[in-house]
Amino acid sequence: MRLNKVNTSIVIFIAAIALVGLCWVQYIWLQDSIAIHRQIFEEKIDLASGMVKKAIEEETHLQRDIIRDLQMNGVFQPVTDQKIRKFADSVMYNGCGLDATFEYGIYVHSDDNTETSFRKIAGDNVPQEIDYDGCANDIDKEFGWISLTCKSISYAGMGRLKPFHFHMGFFFPNSNLYLLSEMKSTLGTAALFILLLMGCFSYTIITIRKQKRLSEMKNDFINNLTHEFKTPIFSIDLAAGMLKKAPEVSRSEKLEKYVEVIGSEGKRLKNQVDKVLQMAMVDSGNFKLEKKELDIHDLIHKVTDNFRFLINERGGKINLELGASKTMLLADETHLKNIIYNLLDNAQKYSPEQPVITIATEDTKEGVALKIADNGIGMDEHSQRYIFDKFYRANTSDVHDVKGFGLGLSYVKSVIEAHQASIKLMSKPNVGSTFTLQFKA
Repeated sequence: MRLNKVNTSIVIFIAAIALVGLCWVQYIWLQDSIAIHRQIFEEKIDLASGMVKKAIEEETHLQRDIIRDLQMNGVFQPVTDQKIRKFADSVMYNGCGLDATFEYGIYVHSDDNTETSFRKIAGDNVPQEIDYDGCANDIDKEFGWISLTCKSISYAGMGRLKPFHFHMGFFFPNSNLYLLSEMKSTLGTAALFILLLMGCFSYTIITIRKQKRLSEMKNDFINNLTHEFKTPIFSIDLAAGMLKKAPEVSRSEKLEKYVEVIGSEGKRLKNQVDKVLQMAMVDSGNFKLEKKELDIHDLIHKVTDNFRFLINERGGKINLELGASKTMLLADETHLKNIIYNLLDNAQKYSPEQPVITIATEDTKEGVALKIADNGIGMDEHSQRYIFDKFYRANTSDVHDVKGFGLGLSYVKSVIEAHQASIKLMSKPNVGSTFTLQFKA
């Protein structure tokens, strides 16, 4: 993909979407991981509640202390408070590995069903009331509440002796911190991957923008350089033509040969400069097609008339088999001329002495097909895959001294695609190559 403004924006946009998508996947994965760890935490709380309840019921001394403090004034003695915290923490940690900070509270509820909630009578940083849904209820997930145990005893703090239900609950105010500590490796890995993704994305965008700037600078340099070449090339060609006509040259066989070499090499240099200019124009994205209706057969005749002298010099020939009836195309005349010329030049360069080139047209369902076939050295499958790449040159195996930059076919493909047309290649080593251009009529 060529780095023009549009393509660069598309690449950045797609990369940004990919990054957002990956971050979103990471976010969903983290949510699922947090949900799993929270479920594990809640299961540990369930397990711990049952274990602490059973342990207190078996620990008669602690149970007696709790009941004593409740019957006296409903306020736990510091010793009792310390015993409860130490005992519960030990059971939770040793029983199910629940190493989390907790607060506990004692709640009361009468057995006559006149109250609708448990009311706190002991405990510091715990809720004042908890909705009554029956003794030994489930966990209140949000507050980390555990239904631990119920006792029916006479409570002096109520002003009269009567049975009341007591509920001991444990709360985990730092449950989120606990979950984070349990997930630190997971969160660290996720954060690392996200940072790596963002770093790679930033580096890629910076690299693309640098490459784009370098590409623009390269195209500007090539344009300026080749335009500077065209003036002296034109002067050399003009001088060679004038020398060729000079009487003193015609009287010297050696001098005439030198003038012929100058003229021939000047034309070859002009051809190469034109190809570089053509490719630089395509790469810059500044070339615009000036389409108009034209006759493909007339265009073929114009190009072959100018090209025929080169073929004749090598003892070859050009065969025209123009059988198409749909000859009118909407195309850019200059670029289409360049396409045909480049294909003819490519055919003669990769052909042995006395090249035979056939140009044929035929009607197709889509429109008209133009075929240019030669009897050249052909190409293997590997070369055919890369022949339209810029700067690629097929291996000639020293059969023919081929000079060039490997730009002609890359330019041809780019211009063909700009016309919404297609180009195909069929080639066999030592047999020849056929380029087929399919145009829409």
